[in-house]
Amino acid sequence: MTIDPVIAWAVRLGLALLFAAAAWHKVTDRRRFEATLTAYELLPTRAASMLSWGVPLAEGAISAGLVYPTTMRAAAVGACSMLLLYTGAIAINLARGRREIDCGCFASRAVTPLNGALIARNAGLIAATSALLLPIRMRPAVWVDGLTLLTTLTTLVLLWATAQRLLQTGPALRGHGGFR
Repeated sequence: MTIDPVIAWAVRLGLALLFAAAAWHKVTDRRRFEATLTAYELLPTRAASMLSWGVPLAEGAISAGLVYPTTMRAAAVGACSMLLLYTGAIAINLARGRREIDCGCFASRAVTPLNGALIARNAGLIAATSALLLPIRMRPAVWVDGLTLLTTLTTLVLLWATAQRLLQTGPALRGHGGFR
């Protein structure tokens, strides 16, 4: 089984944007991210403090690595590993009944509480990342490939923004009698 180069590029660039945005948000509001790591209660406080620097650095390295063909596979393995760790941390806290914790995915004024949708989202991202480990079919690029890539990335960004907004507002709507 192989993957088309346009699909590979779309996944690579989409994930690179995602990891770059995640790293940027964590670095720009590091204290909030450190508080989120501490709230998960999976690590000693000192480790959470160190990871509040280490996680965004790793995400930034993954983002850069996904862009370059020579480092793409290693970055895909790193991305998959990070996503598995994030999913495990969310699942552990959901099993503990601790839904009120902010997921910590992106720093924003709106809190995104832990829920099953985050696990499903991460599973989709893990599947997409895993696809990058497949061999890429070699074929000549044509002009429509560039248009397809641009359209795909634009659509992915818009879908992602919509999904993030729904994850943030869904719990608030439930509190007002809607979105059951």
